[in-house]
Amino acid sequence: MLLEFEVENFRSFAGPVTFSMIASSDKSHERHLIDMEGSKDKVMRSASVYGANASGKSNLVMAMGMLQTMVLRSHLAQLGEMIPFFPFKFGKPGEGVSTRYRVAFLADGVEYEYAVRHDAERVLEESLHHYPRNRKAIIFERSHGQDLRAPQDNGSLRAIADKTLPNALLLSKAVQDNHAMAIPAFRWFQERLMVILNINSMVVEERALARMQQDERFRSFLLKALSMADIGIVDVRGKIVQMDQDELGRMPPEIQEQMRGMVNGKIEQWRRLEIKTVHQVIDGDGEPIQVEMDFHGEESLGTQKVFAVMSLILEAMEAGRVLVMDEMDLRLHPLIARFLVEMMNDPQQNRGNAQFLFTTHNTNLIDLDLFRRDQIWFVEKDDRGRTRLYSLSDFNVRKDLRVQKAYEIGRFGAVPFVQGGKVVE
Repeated sequence: MLLEFEVENFRSFAGPVTFSMIASSDKSHERHLIDMEGSKDKVMRSASVYGANASGKSNLVMAMGMLQTMVLRSHLAQLGEMIPFFPFKFGKPGEGVSTRYRVAFLADGVEYEYAVRHDAERVLEESLHHYPRNRKAIIFERSHGQDLRAPQDNGSLRAIADKTLPNALLLSKAVQDNHAMAIPAFRWFQERLMVILNINSMVVEERALARMQQDERFRSFLLKALSMADIGIVDVRGKIVQMDQDELGRMPPEIQEQMRGMVNGKIEQWRRLEIKTVHQVIDGDGEPIQVEMDFHGEESLGTQKVFAVMSLILEAMEAGRVLVMDEMDLRLHPLIARFLVEMMNDPQQNRGNAQFLFTTHNTNLIDLDLFRRDQIWFVEKDDRGRTRLYSLSDFNVRKDLRVQKAYEIGRFGAVPFVQGGKVVE
């Protein structure tokens, strides 16, 4: 369960910005909240992020994905290998010399807080705390790759830290050495957090197909959701097809090059998905018939998007994951987007207490009948290129206010200023 995420000096985020899933004092839509055992705080089931193009919405998703990737892969770093580093570029010389992430989350019923600061060459600071019995306790605090503070350590974590490279995370290395106190936090990144930057991707579709083939319950729910979205699909069939050299050779050269880059040039790994959708229609004699269509060749991009998004949402709800999506409802009809949000917020459907964070341009969702004020977030970039992040709950908003209209006329910021006028004269 995600509580807070903070990032500093990453792409358009110059100073520290904090996103929170912890509920405010807003009394509306209590069903949209999840109780935290042993705490007065409650957390939200979903949150949406709005803003103009190039304002920083995707950067928030990318920052979460970057931290997750570092945690899961850092132990593979070689000596001298550069750390992915994307600092804010519009500051003064000497500013922004390091990026910092901090995330607070609930794992196995215990609250954790993990933070890391790094530049392109080394991890400068790293810490992991937990809150057993609601009191903060240090698992480890590490600085400059050498200095370690770990009051609960019996010496094993010190030995692991001594072997950890300056460009690697101790959290990642400790899990590889099976250090018990680090495993719950690592597993949250590995098993609970799902960051999706490109929803229409082979990875998402392949994941959905595998689940449908392995889990009849999941298959039934996904087909029911597709039916309720009124896109006419009654069944989905698919398989992974291994590609031979002749098939690859018929593809455009630029596609071949992309595939070689994706799979390190190993021909046995080249593959494609072959997906067929089944539609039930009425023929000329008034009889129902089923017609098979090629998913990628004949279905619309919107239909492909519905399939991908619904599969991700259902998987997250089933496993109680934190699903973070960029442009969740791009190419979706506004009523389908609303249907998806209602699924997320419904405790009877979302019984696994999954959480959803998504970016969107769909102003139809800025609706206090659909969201609490603290579930609606904005990003806005100032004239120095810095993104700030804030919530609708930061404003004094009446419950009967037409917030969609208020947003569109600029009351909350985070809208593009289009000057208008003639481009071609």
